[in-house]
Amino acid sequence: MITIKPARLEHQTAISRLHATSWQTVYAGLLNSQYLSEGVFTERGALWQQRFSHPSTNQRIFVAEEGSQLLGFICIYLDQSKDYGTLIENLHVDANTTGKGIGKALIQQAAQVIQTEALYKGAYLEVLSQNLSAQKFYDHLGGKPIISQQWQAPEGSLVDELVYAWTSITPILES
Repeated sequence: MITIKPARLEHQTAISRLHATSWQTVYAGLLNSQYLSEGVFTERGALWQQRFSHPSTNQRIFVAEEGSQLLGFICIYLDQSKDYGTLIENLHVDANTTGKGIGKALIQQAAQVIQTEALYKGAYLEVLSQNLSAQKFYDHLGGKPIISQQWQAPEGSLVDELVYAWTSITPILES
């Protein structure tokens, strides 16, 4: 049975590893190949070490697990923007479990937290322009691309991305 629950310190390593392997798959050909083969694990590891050791007061992290196996995670920052609401900073699902509703369950968990804890009821995220499967997922959940911009990746690459937004999290909850 798959459970969604708040992340704890013991999830840090598995989250970091899943984040890095997800980037290796999704960002292949977009980011520097040496970074993706070598540096991504160190860099993502440092990011998650910081997030767990010095969490922001508006940070929430949830994991999807089956038994003790991490299947996915989501990291949000409540009320990060007065214009757009809560930032969905990360949403990653193990590639072996894609299509099983884990991403949807995680984003719905985030929407429930936004509904109960956030002042602003909207949400937004950034997604690479080339990540068409993620865009289709966000479209299905009622998200709309509102801004086209460039993202400077940790290794220095400039990559085209879209900002997706929900003025209300209701479509996520009702999907």
